[in-house]
Formats: sequence, structure tokens, C-alpha cells
Amino acid sequence: MRLQVAVHVNKLLAKRAPTQVEATKLLGIAQPHVSELKSYKLSRFSLERLLRFLTLLGCDVEIVVRPKAGGRRTGRLTVSFA
Repeated sequence: MRLQVAVHVNKLLAKRAPTQVEATKLLGIAQPHVSELKSYKLSRFSLERLLRFLTLLGCDVEIVVRPKAGGRRTGRLTVSFA
């Protein structure tokens, strides 16, 4: 899931902040961390932090929890971007 969110963050960064210097200002992180994010080295980025980046880039993030559907034994986790 972190990778899916990071891909979306990087797509938004490419549109909003074409340079790493601009990305550091938007996200409030150091340039080496922007480089790691753009290279998908995600060990320092929690899902919560990546979701925060989405809000800083002008996205609303909504998490919905509902009962599972169908005859599955367990629930399912889905990430979708509008």
C-alpha cells in the first residue's frame, strides 16, 4: 500500500514541484528524503506520512471501513485514486 500511495505522491510532485528543491518546500522534508521518495526507497516513510504528503499536495484523503462483502473469510484492503 505504501508503494501505491508513493507512486501517486510522485505523480503529483512531478506536476506541482518539478525540482527536488521545490518538493522539499512543499513537503517540509530534506532534499535527501525527497530523493529517497522519488527512488521509492520507502523505509523512512510510514503510510501515515505518505498520506500527509497527499494532503500537502492538495488531495483529500478518505479512509472508509465497512463490513466485508460476499463469502470471503477475511476483509480486503483496496487503494483507489480518483
